[in-house]
Amino acid sequence: MRIPIEQQIIAVSFSLILLLVTIQLIRKHKLREEYALVWLAASGTIFVLTVFDRLVGVLAALFAVSYAPTLILVFGVLFCLVILLSQSVAISQQADRIRDLAQSHSLLEWRLRQLEAQGRADPAASTRPQPNTPPDPAQGEPMPHPADIANTPPPAPAPAPLAPHRPTPARRVVVIGLDGATFDLIKPWAEAGDLPTLARLMREGAHGTLHSTIPPMTGPAWTTFATGVNPGKHRLYDWIAREADSYRFLPVTALDCTAPTLYTLLSQAGRRVCALNIPMTYPPTPVNGVMVSGMPAPSTRVRFTYPEGLYQEILEAVGDYILYPDPGQAYSDSGVDAFLERLYRTTDLRVRTFNYLRSREAWDFAMVVFNGTDTASHALWKFMDPTHPLHDPARARKYGSAIHDYYQYLDAHLATLVDTLDDDTTLIVMSDHGFGPFHKFIHVNNWLLQEGFMQVRRGLRTRAKYALFRQGLTPMNVYDTLMRLGLGALKREVVRGQGQGLLKTLFLSFEDVDWRRTQAYSLGNVGQIYLNVVGREPQGCVRPGAEYEQVRQQIMERLLTLQDPATGETVVEAVYRREDLYHGEQLKHAPDIVFLPRRLEYFGFGEYEFGSHRIIEPMRRGISGTHRLNGIFLAYGAAVRPGVTVEGAHLVDLAPTILHLMGEPIPDHMDGRVLAEALQDPAQARTDAPRPQQPHWQPTDGGEGDGLSDEDRQILAERLRSLGYVG
Repeated sequence: MRIPIEQQIIAVSFSLILLLVTIQLIRKHKLREEYALVWLAASGTIFVLTVFDRLVGVLAALFAVSYAPTLILVFGVLFCLVILLSQSVAISQQADRIRDLAQSHSLLEWRLRQLEAQGRADPAASTRPQPNTPPDPAQGEPMPHPADIANTPPPAPAPAPLAPHRPTPARRVVVIGLDGATFDLIKPWAEAGDLPTLARLMREGAHGTLHSTIPPMTGPAWTTFATGVNPGKHRLYDWIAREADSYRFLPVTALDCTAPTLYTLLSQAGRRVCALNIPMTYPPTPVNGVMVSGMPAPSTRVRFTYPEGLYQEILEAVGDYILYPDPGQAYSDSGVDAFLERLYRTTDLRVRTFNYLRSREAWDFAMVVFNGTDTASHALWKFMDPTHPLHDPARARKYGSAIHDYYQYLDAHLATLVDTLDDDTTLIVMSDHGFGPFHKFIHVNNWLLQEGFMQVRRGLRTRAKYALFRQGLTPMNVYDTLMRLGLGALKREVVRGQGQGLLKTLFLSFEDVDWRRTQAYSLGNVGQIYLNVVGREPQGCVRPGAEYEQVRQQIMERLLTLQDPATGETVVEAVYRREDLYHGEQLKHAPDIVFLPRRLEYFGFGEYEFGSHRIIEPMRRGISGTHRLNGIFLAYGAAVRPGVTVEGAHLVDLAPTILHLMGEPIPDHMDGRVLAEALQDPAQARTDAPRPQQPHWQPTDGGEGDGLSDEDRQILAERLRSLGYVG
């Protein structure tokens, strides 16, 4: 039975008005994020059901529910929704007023704590004018307020005993990290005369391709650099890790790393360390010097510096500090200019902060990482690549040189640094991985479903969600609709707290998986697959031993046959068992299978378990570039042989090379070698010479008692989602 056409027109009109009002409320930030997606989904659903009123009959039959298709019923539902919507708006406005009061209170509390601290240090200080005023929240990151203070991790444990600082003017090292930088861009631009400083470093120093981790992910790659060991020893395989005895994945931090870093080893040797914005240094480690955390530090409202008061000192000296630009701005048609403005502002503050920290005191090892080469390449690659599927010639005329211009900007800053180096200082410029175009997502869990390695529950609710999933009711399609409506910012809001629960309610998720019949699952980036092992997973069904090897081999063989339906080409280039790539005490935490897509133009979808109803999904908007295995290595200084091309360098080689340059012993546990061919006196770096063992380190499980609450981890997850790494 259908609604009469006249009544349907009226119902459609009213439901459309409700949908448009909801969209306007979201755009004007009148609805809190926990209400926004609910009302968008509710009003959109009502509109669809009034337009396609036969769907009501189908759904009623599916759930065995009778209904009266009358205009009175429709008006009654719409009236109730309007009343509830008005209440949601009122609650949101009240919450905003409470938030404003909390911010005002936070400024007063922050000032009071400053005065108390100064009073303890100098009782007379409270009577003098105070030079340090709190930063204007409109000019940068908001000030901490009581809720943030409560969520701040507890003070870090005291550092390991440090040897007295040895005043050693010789054998100093400066490392400049250009996240995601690649010779594929640098060399042609340098040859054209556009990057004179990098061209000089290649000409007068040593350089070569630096092989990244597999997969080439920022978190594991920088940790491998810092520790000189493979992920099988330091435990970090992605931005996330599988939680023990569950199917949840949690964000990782520096506290999950199980191997000592350069910063710790040098500090314990009495060397002075200056570390700025290095990924996987949050929470900050007590060092003999200073540390400003990089990714995944969630904001400047948590403790992200060592010593803790360093942030306020930087604000007084530099004026502001921004952790990262928001690449999400560049994914919308109207946000590229704002993204570029914040990118350059962030980089300028980073340079000024690094200069200030190096001038603050004597140092032996100084390092800074610039993330802009990575975020700009993720967001803007399509503009400079005419072969990219998302290339728009009209917009390319405006933004086609954006990545090139940013490299030039960094090159100019690098020139200033090079001119200040003395003969006792070696400069290393490096990246954690390379970069290239990104075209399509691979939804690994969809493939596992298709191949029978994963099964969903048989209940009515899951069957309904699965049927809608098959028809395209998926996060990617909803997100694409939000972007078209100009509501892209809503995506970043709804993935928080309650929004995550709502996503699992609306869309097919791991909660709908029948784990007793599921042999394998995937979550993460690029292509990590875990087997559902008896005794390891809470509902494992694959027995260790022969069955484990049999199932793993089946998955690996079938992956190599996976084809892109649009082109007919196979999309998987290589498949690895975890023991093929990693070794060490932490191998047990590695994914069971890792695969690399062909040319890495395909990318594993890591934001949600079932992001699309397709297996291969063309990228419609968002990132257009992604990581490659080939990073960069350049070394320059009196200790470096000029004009040398280094072959076969890996990330694990840089930590032992830096220790060697600084005259420090290289611990036995390190996997890397000294890059002797790049040095003036290679005989001093014989790789077969015995290495002094550092007795202070023993392998640990990591991540135990790390002081981070579930809420802290949730904040980290939100930051990683905003950067496009996890969901």
